[in-house]
Amino acid sequence: MKWRLDVRRFDPMSGSWPTVVADLVVVVLLAALARAVSDRFVAGGSRWLVFIIAVALLVFVVVAVPLRVMLMQQRGRADETTEALRVQNTRQQFDARFLRALEMAEVEKDALAVTARALAMCADNSAATVLLADNSEAHLQTVTATQGCGAEAACDVATPRGCPAILNGHAREFARSDQLDCCPNLVGRGDGAMAALCVPVSIVGRATGVVHAVRSGQPFTVAERDQITAVAHMAGQRVGMLRATRQSQLQASTDPLTGLANRRSLENSVRLLHQDRVPYAVGMCDLDLFKAINDTFGHETGDRALRVFARTLRNTVRAGDLVSRHGGEEFVVVMPHADTVLAASILDRVRWELAAALSDGRTPMFTVSAGIADTNECDDFQDLLLLADQRLMDAKAAGRDQVRAAAATKLPLFIIEA
Repeated sequence: MKWRLDVRRFDPMSGSWPTVVADLVVVVLLAALARAVSDRFVAGGSRWLVFIIAVALLVFVVVAVPLRVMLMQQRGRADETTEALRVQNTRQQFDARFLRALEMAEVEKDALAVTARALAMCADNSAATVLLADNSEAHLQTVTATQGCGAEAACDVATPRGCPAILNGHAREFARSDQLDCCPNLVGRGDGAMAALCVPVSIVGRATGVVHAVRSGQPFTVAERDQITAVAHMAGQRVGMLRATRQSQLQASTDPLTGLANRRSLENSVRLLHQDRVPYAVGMCDLDLFKAINDTFGHETGDRALRVFARTLRNTVRAGDLVSRHGGEEFVVVMPHADTVLAASILDRVRWELAAALSDGRTPMFTVSAGIADTNECDDFQDLLLLADQRLMDAKAAGRDQVRAAAATKLPLFIIEA
């Protein structure tokens, strides 16, 4: 059994340093045996056997042992390749799961929550926060953080220009918080052994945020750094897409000049009122002599007049009322749970608030006329619009700057608190 084990050690395809040492020991033993045998045969006059044994030993030492070392090196490189493939496969699976989770997040808040969960899985014993610029892009705000992230782990950088990672557009890593070239926002945090990794978050091609990850003790490994960087990249892409989608939906449903809902958006909202069987009143408003404003002062002043009225209308009606620009200088207000009397009081207040808004002199004075109808008179929204428009024409014919809810009667002025 022992001899069979010794012979197996000579197999050049098994490969480890202990077996190489064992091979060298065997070489020494064979050399001693050859010496003993050669002494005996030399004494008998035979030298060929000595020559053959010497050549065999020389071939083994010169060829077999280096071959084994080469095979061991190749096996070591193969093991490194296998480990690299294993790490790459693990990362690809993680990225795929994270991407699927992001795709299921339909709003930015949910996408950021998924990002925080992913960051918690990237590095052991670490904490991370995500900071994004506000609408003005002048300030940074913490929008999400990993669970249990305390004040010591949070970054207090206030502006995008105050963050080295955002300013330079690439990740910055700091091995210790007490080093001379450490980020100023990290100095003084922890016991001096706190490591940090800051990865910029690019949204629509611009670095407007940062993932800030910290850990006490050892710095982040290359694999951890790559994983956190990938999370920051994918999160930025998803947030950018959600913002672009939201902006597109907003543009499709609002009037670009006044910011009010457009006709299609209003009709969709009214359809929901019908589904819920909610009674409502409709007010059709029209700026008086608006063409004269454009002709006299120019279209820029006319646009300003439209914006002033839209702002006054939005700020005066009730919180649940639906306000839209119907086209040109016409505006429509849908007032749920209101009849013509309540609607008239609201729109009469709009007239007074408009006069107050124009009193600063920055916009030429103008007035507004309105017609009202409610669902007690008709169930169809388009028919209500036609009825309110007819009464609007009656208000125009009667001298303008008034609200009409019936064909022949001008309603008195009502002022109520919204």
